[in-house]
Amino acid sequence: MIEYRSFRNDDPPRLADVWRTADLGPCGFQPMTSAWLEACVFSKPYFDRDGLVVALDGERVVGFAHAGFGPSADHSAIDTALGTTMLVVVVPHEQHAAIGDALLARCEDYLRRRGTRTLMGGATPNLGGFYLGLYGGSNLPGLLDSSPHMQQVFRRAGYVEAERLAVMRRPLAGFRPPVSRLQLSIRRATTLRVIDEPARRDWWEAATTTGIALRRYELRDESESILGSGTFWDMQPLATAWGVHAAGLMRIDIDDGRRRLGYANYLLAEALHDLAQEGVALAESHVSEANEAAIKLFFKLGFEATSHGTVYRRP
Repeated sequence: MIEYRSFRNDDPPRLADVWRTADLGPCGFQPMTSAWLEACVFSKPYFDRDGLVVALDGERVVGFAHAGFGPSADHSAIDTALGTTMLVVVVPHEQHAAIGDALLARCEDYLRRRGTRTLMGGATPNLGGFYLGLYGGSNLPGLLDSSPHMQQVFRRAGYVEAERLAVMRRPLAGFRPPVSRLQLSIRRATTLRVIDEPARRDWWEAATTTGIALRRYELRDESESILGSGTFWDMQPLATAWGVHAAGLMRIDIDDGRRRLGYANYLLAEALHDLAQEGVALAESHVSEANEAAIKLFFKLGFEATSHGTVYRRP
């Protein structure tokens, strides 16, 4: 008989074993250890043991699921009105589907008790706040197509697609920024600042990126006003498991009045060139398929879609 309970302090080694045994696809970090789970999950200031549900077959842990929330509008605290079940991880088992379904149902119960009004499936940069570097790549992409068992759990429960995300990658060996009259004019009128370990913008960014190395590129005009910025991170530990030095683009921001003027193209190209000069071999970013302008920009700079993820919503 399968039993279910909340997380306990002696669970991490057994959860790491479940992670290693389950099929999470190529974007699940391996080999998982309890130390990595501690760094990326249990040490977060908003971790709630009741949100992590564990499935046991006798004394053996055979699965777990984890539910969490996003930030408030000002990114200063957790907002429980919108909640998600980030992952449902189950080892090969004769009751695999039933275990996954029961774990999801218990996560939903937890979210409702905390006041959640909208139930989602999968983690995103602004929803969940765990597993960056352990699942998904440069950011949190919902549930990847390479994790079909997890996607099926949500579909069986009646969840529908809310958003599709493309995982975009580009090798950086020999990368050169494109040259055009527009790019040259931007170069003459601006300065690119490189800031290692920049101050975090708000509480949410500080909480979700603790322990990882950030690099921010700021594009400034002659008056030192910031026209736009791009934030990358050194994709550890996942990139180590791939055997490549990779950088993940977390966000790119262009001032509202400066959009569609070529600044995003210039900023991203110059940042990629700088990373390539420092030995970074691969750049990755996640882009919503609904953001046609961003998709076009990444293709223009030589990125390719290598995988896709889905964020789910329960009607």
